[in-house]
Amino acid sequence: MKDSAKHEVTVWDLATRLFHWTLVIAVSINLFLISPRGDLNRLIHFSVGYLVLGLLAFRLAWGFFGSPRSRFGDFLRGWAGVKQHLDSLRQRQTVHTVGHDPIGGWMIVTLIGALALMVATGLFASDRRASGPFAYLLSKTASNTIGDIHQLISDVLIGLIALHVLGIATHWYLSGENLVASMLHGRKRLPSTEAGRERPLAPGYRAVVLGALALGLAVSIAWLTGWS
Repeated sequence: MKDSAKHEVTVWDLATRLFHWTLVIAVSINLFLISPRGDLNRLIHFSVGYLVLGLLAFRLAWGFFGSPRSRFGDFLRGWAGVKQHLDSLRQRQTVHTVGHDPIGGWMIVTLIGALALMVATGLFASDRRASGPFAYLLSKTASNTIGDIHQLISDVLIGLIALHVLGIATHWYLSGENLVASMLHGRKRLPSTEAGRERPLAPGYRAVVLGALALGLAVSIAWLTGWS
């Protein structure tokens, strides 16, 4: 007999949700609102860049030590799983997953990688408007080239974000599941048997410790480089 009873279960812990929405705001500021032009804009752009660095450091650690559905091992699948999911999308069907689906999982890793490259190139980049804190270690030609790469990555990142939003909208259309709401309140409605199999969330103190270490890393780099 099919289990039709539904129970609300928290699958996304507070730390994951805070990371996600803080990153959305920070990336939006640097991609669409503030460029490193002028003293105040440069300070804001660099400060947000250091914040993104700290957020990425936290997410990498949380991907191994966080709650079950936030760990990389939970949502990264091999080609067989990705192909099965693609086939279901071509047939206008969805494969039920509690956490991230196979395509969404790889999109998350791709976005993290692109953001990491963007931060890394920003530290060494230079152009006529601004220079990263470590640009002086390179020749002018090399730092300018890295600046061009930094700009290219930002363009690629905009495309990835658009693709990510399209994927969320497609999932919502096919399954009726609002992933944006789930990432706000952290809960999903699951069949009772499936809800009963969910593992406990990671303790809050673990997120506090890892968050403090990640923030300390970002602030230390900012302080050592004069915040500019």
